[in-house]
Amino acid sequence: MFDLSSPNPPLSPLTPGTGKQLGIALTTEHADESIDQRIHNALGEINGFEYLLTTTFPQFSTMMLHVLKNKIFDVGESTEKVRKTISKLKFQILGIIDNIKVDVEPQLQDTQNDDEISASDATRIGKKFAIFLLTTTEPSAAVDSWLKDSKELEEFVTENIWFEPMMNTIAKELLKSSSLGLKWRVGIGAGLSIMDLITDAGVIISYHRIGNSAGANSLMAMIGSSIAVQLLTTYTQNRKKSKWVILRELAFVVTFLKPAVDAYRIANGKEDEDAVMSPLVEMAMGKGVELGLESIPGGLLQAYVFINSPKTTSFLVISILISALTTGFSSAMISYDMDVSVANRKEVPLFYGYIKDSNTERMVTFILQVSERVMRSIFYREPKK
Repeated sequence: MFDLSSPNPPLSPLTPGTGKQLGIALTTEHADESIDQRIHNALGEINGFEYLLTTTFPQFSTMMLHVLKNKIFDVGESTEKVRKTISKLKFQILGIIDNIKVDVEPQLQDTQNDDEISASDATRIGKKFAIFLLTTTEPSAAVDSWLKDSKELEEFVTENIWFEPMMNTIAKELLKSSSLGLKWRVGIGAGLSIMDLITDAGVIISYHRIGNSAGANSLMAMIGSSIAVQLLTTYTQNRKKSKWVILRELAFVVTFLKPAVDAYRIANGKEDEDAVMSPLVEMAMGKGVELGLESIPGGLLQAYVFINSPKTTSFLVISILISALTTGFSSAMISYDMDVSVANRKEVPLFYGYIKDSNTERMVTFILQVSERVMRSIFYREPKK
């Protein structure tokens, strides 16, 4: 592909396009091939590339090994650490008993350059990537936050224009294949929406049984208006496409699969020239419509009926709690995804960016957003005038 074996190779001979191809090669699995072998084979496709990395980033393969493992907690490595710790403690205890000073791990002379990334740093940086994938649905947002949190990579990324496109491609593939992150969030969101719909249907039946036709009809009107507006929005989004594509998209709405489909498209980084809005904006609008026309007013109506009804059941309480949880989770997801979006932060930096880039702060922020909005939905009181 490229020949980097000349005495003075260029600083970054790869282009962003080649970086994407390298990302695909690193995430394409082959039978009986370990991750180490895949990295070696992918880098070996570019003549002299591995040699160049030994001078610019010797621990590149180590970092990529842990990136591609995509594990937040590695049982094998943790077991090995426990075994070594127990072994050290045994030697220390024996040393104390025999009144002998034991050097468990003699200090080695550090000959490494201060600016060079060590093997332990490369391992730590690579392992962090899985956490950032867990806390976002947009691959580029995960990569952007990971790079900002890994200050050691700043100079390498600046000098190698191929690296970030490669990581974006890897993030996209890992998001699709991972059992956590996107699937976890989509599963919870879809599960809450379905549970909310089931409990709302149960509440409608319950209202009819006790003779509260007005409450039942109001709740049905809220659900119907939400579906109608989402159908209109979906048709507007896809009006330039064929009728079969439009029918498919409308079917996603009436079967309540639309949130999962939108999240999947965001993870794939899919850009549709015929669409009016980006997948991220489309998902935010769909969630906003559901919140504004169904979840919030439906929850308030059920709470009002529950308070003023002489006969109450535990099912009605469960339905109210699920509505509140759906409202909190969906609204927090809209705020979170819109804020961590790389495109939004570049276009409106004064508005977006309040969520910090470290993985711990992101997870805490999202949990607090959900908790605050659930509590507000349940315990909100109008201020006294």
